[in-house]
Amino acid sequence: MKLQIFPVLLAMVTCSSIPFVFAVSSAQAADFAFSANFTNGYSAEGSFTTKTNAPASFSEISPGYSPFSTRFLESQSLSIFDSTNTLLQSGSSVINGISNDKYLRLDYDNSLTPNLPVLDISTETPSQNPYYFISNSVDPSGNIVADGSTNYNLFLYDRIAENITFLGDTTSIKAISVPESSSVISSLAVAAFGFGFAFKRKLNNRTASNCPPTNVAVI
Repeated sequence: MKLQIFPVLLAMVTCSSIPFVFAVSSAQAADFAFSANFTNGYSAEGSFTTKTNAPASFSEISPGYSPFSTRFLESQSLSIFDSTNTLLQSGSSVINGISNDKYLRLDYDNSLTPNLPVLDISTETPSQNPYYFISNSVDPSGNIVADGSTNYNLFLYDRIAENITFLGDTTSIKAISVPESSSVISSLAVAAFGFGFAFKRKLNNRTASNCPPTNVAVI
């Protein structure tokens, strides 16, 4: 009797372990890319990555000082180009969930087009001056207006001289989800399922144990 315990327990472990192969949480970080063409020939390219707790739509708002720990953004970067597509400046104002931009504002709404309804992002780093920023909460004259009430305006800001220069504007900036990370995770889950299923079937043939049916759902 004792010699039969081990195969049965092994079969039970195998049956119970398969659902854990599928316990891949949907609370995953997401990657987004965006670009914009402004008047006067300027353009921008950027990206941001959300934290695992970020909802489908969210608003990242600076508390009014920097550095600060972000709620939903894990990283954010921005590059600005001139009319000849020459890179003028790049910067990452959010790195590892810490922002160096006290004016940071990024609203993402996955139900809207454009889906960045309120935006204030920059190339600001602690060492860069002047730096570029895009905002639809600041009008071309540099006046603060209601969030989202103006076009997406591109500025150059000199923090030492406290001088702001309007460079151009655009009416739309849309963020596009970059699915590579999710695809890799899904592929690993499928591969793990294939291995688990084959191993379970082989083990069942050896032990002749019957596992109870289990409803498995991806979380």
